[in-house]
Amino acid sequence: MLVALVALSTVASTADAQRRARRGQALIGAPRPSVGFRIGYDFDADHTFFGGQFNLPVGRRWTLVPSAEFYFGVTGTPYRLNADLRYRPPTAFGLFYFGGGFAYFHASGGGDAGANAFAGWEGRRAMPFKPFLEAKLVFRDNTSFNVLGGLSFPL
Repeated sequence: MLVALVALSTVASTADAQRRARRGQALIGAPRPSVGFRIGYDFDADHTFFGGQFNLPVGRRWTLVPSAEFYFGVTGTPYRLNADLRYRPPTAFGLFYFGGGFAYFHASGGGDAGANAFAGWEGRRAMPFKPFLEAKLVFRDNTSFNVLGGLSFPL
């Protein structure tokens, strides 16, 4: 029995939760929450928007991304609130993502709910920030196409 336990302990591998990060490095695949800003262009509204976002990991490849976008300079100062779920497929460098979610657009005293579908790229290098670039379709009364980018900073 003792021989079997010793033999098993020599061939057993560590689980992800048991691995320790090297000094100054995080474990690969262990995402951290982050906050960021975004700037983009809405081709339907023909206007630029500015906003912010939180990236809240809910799994190794899944991230909840609540965000807000404000259309300054437009009458009534419209805004859009998003609650998106992002998935990062297992690729060589983990740069690409796609997802979807809920969108609420408010302008001039009225609101309109809809859905988002998006795909994007996020830098994964060991920098104090991560740049991202995204293409998004927003489905509501009328479908709009948005291109946006920004920076995320780990918390």
